[in-house]
Amino acid sequence: MWCVFCERNTSQSRSVEHIIPESLGNKEHILERGIICDNCNNYFASKIEGPVLSSIHFQNLRSRQGIANKRGTIPFEYGIFPQAGIPIALRASLDQGTSVGAWHEKDDARFVQTLMGIGKGTFLVPLSAPVDERLLARFIAKIGVEAYVAKALEADITVDQIIASEELKSIRRFVRRGDWPEKWPVSRRRIYHEEAIFSEGESAYQVLHEYSLLVTDEIEIYAVICIFGEEFAINLGGPSTDGYGRWLSANGNRSPLYI
Repeated sequence: MWCVFCERNTSQSRSVEHIIPESLGNKEHILERGIICDNCNNYFASKIEGPVLSSIHFQNLRSRQGIANKRGTIPFEYGIFPQAGIPIALRASLDQGTSVGAWHEKDDARFVQTLMGIGKGTFLVPLSAPVDERLLARFIAKIGVEAYVAKALEADITVDQIIASEELKSIRRFVRRGDWPEKWPVSRRRIYHEEAIFSEGESAYQVLHEYSLLVTDEIEIYAVICIFGEEFAINLGGPSTDGYGRWLSANGNRSPLYI
């Protein structure tokens, strides 16, 4: 048993790996124990997934959608109170409505004083915010590699064969070590609203996340991941998304997830 990323023995590893983090609502898409070692699992959680999911963009998304973390806590939503010049935190509750407070404890007094001293004010809450591009690329690449591994295992391809594959060596290193190449571009666009409701027969449902693999006519393999309607596509074989752009143009810009 060898780890797909660091290639070390995993016979003593105990943790399973969530292809998409639990903090995005994933309970189903899991790689069994031994495919990713405990060290890599912990590294991804603290150095890649944690920083990305705690960014304002994803934290506010998780808060709006009521997605709890492993401890069952829904994160605060970040905003700005212009009249006080401070960041604020909003938390929605089905029982108590929405509560608002200063983001930083040191601003509590200023928040209350400003609130009590004005007749009308404004809270500004961003629907999107920048995410560190390199961390986001490693985050999407990690999901993409693991999605590929899951599909390969279903097709009776072994972990040894995956590790030996020259095509995945660069992106596996980029995910685990992040030291090369300097950039690994990710195609990013919105393909449906984050609160879109889909129907199938008499059932209606919301899509939290979905993913698939695309093999283009140019023999490139792309992992295509959608998180609450935002599509991310990454080339598993090399740092370029030009081929994905050409594929989209040839297919009316429809997502591979829906063809």
